[in-house]
Amino acid sequence: MTSRRSFVATGAGLLTAPLINWRGHEALFAQQSQQPAQGGAAGQADRRADRLLAERPGMIRIDSNENPNGPGKHVFDTIVSHLSSSNRYPVKIEDDLVAIIAKQHGVAPANVQLGCGSGELLRAAVQAFTSPTKALVSPEPTFESPANFAKFVGHPIVSPKVDSKLKLDLNAMTDAARGAGLVYFCNANNPTATVHGKSDVAMYVEQVNRASPETTILIDEAYHEYVEDPSYASAIPLAMANPRVVVTRTFSKVFGMAGLRLGYAIGQPDTLKRMSNWLLGSNTNQLVLAAAAATVGDKAHIADEVRKNKEARAFARKFFETAGYTVHAADANFFMVDVRRDAKAFKLECVKHNVAIGRQFPALPNYARISVGTMAEMQKAVPAFRTVLASNASTSQQR
Repeated sequence: MTSRRSFVATGAGLLTAPLINWRGHEALFAQQSQQPAQGGAAGQADRRADRLLAERPGMIRIDSNENPNGPGKHVFDTIVSHLSSSNRYPVKIEDDLVAIIAKQHGVAPANVQLGCGSGELLRAAVQAFTSPTKALVSPEPTFESPANFAKFVGHPIVSPKVDSKLKLDLNAMTDAARGAGLVYFCNANNPTATVHGKSDVAMYVEQVNRASPETTILIDEAYHEYVEDPSYASAIPLAMANPRVVVTRTFSKVFGMAGLRLGYAIGQPDTLKRMSNWLLGSNTNQLVLAAAAATVGDKAHIADEVRKNKEARAFARKFFETAGYTVHAADANFFMVDVRRDAKAFKLECVKHNVAIGRQFPALPNYARISVGTMAEMQKAVPAFRTVLASNASTSQQR
């Protein structure tokens, strides 16, 4: 019997991909290397194929900006203790978590909206604030989900390029926002790991409000806890003061619950109501709500996760920079490195050494996104990077 995991969608249809043995992986490598980088269905098929490869036993999975440590034993214990509630739809527990989140941020429960990961909230914002005549401003590169969904529903997209330091070009984004419905502002930005400080963000919001007062700005703070830049601060105060600003957060990163799916938005009630009209009526579950309540205020656990990430990130970054490769920033649980060669080919070579890294981003074809694993994982990954880089350099010299 063939499972659905035996099929990988491609632009040409369905490719049967035997993912059990290495020969099957080589076939898939060859198929991937023949496909140009694309968006839409073909691009999503490529990303699904990447994820299937990353799940191969023994793989070091530093490809999807996940927390390699998970949420911690206290959260697992909480989940187990709530299994008996799995037969009931969540009601009060949702309200309880909203109240906890609101207290953490010094806002009212009416200023908090839960979602199935922050991804559902991003999609709802695209539905709520863009239209066939009101574009989405989504820089390039950034997290593609909002732009992919805007494309799916037929709404226009404007994509200003990042600057030479891989930072969002705020001047270009101000110009692009004129007449737009929604600006997607990922801070720190995925995949570039660059960040804008508090004053820059406030100035940008002010400029957009003045130039295009009907445009909403969604500031995605998925990687908030990992940011080290001293000029940075959360935009939640802006969202509380300005109905044209909304901030999203997720439990997928520092909290280690990417597989459980929970996020939240903070903004003014009328702003959130426009988004909530596009959310599923029951978009959370008993177990993730209990898990989130157990960890959202655990400052000691968060600090420990940030420390582990910082140490492992510095170790891997030092390797690349010592070897002469450029890393512009690392204000997240990942960084981008200019490997000075095709990033997709580099990724596929790394996978052959049991290291899965991030997908190629068409706007930066020679930059590889490296997520941060545990220190032990990064200590295993670095020799693989060294081998692949040396091998590619040797091949280039022979040519």
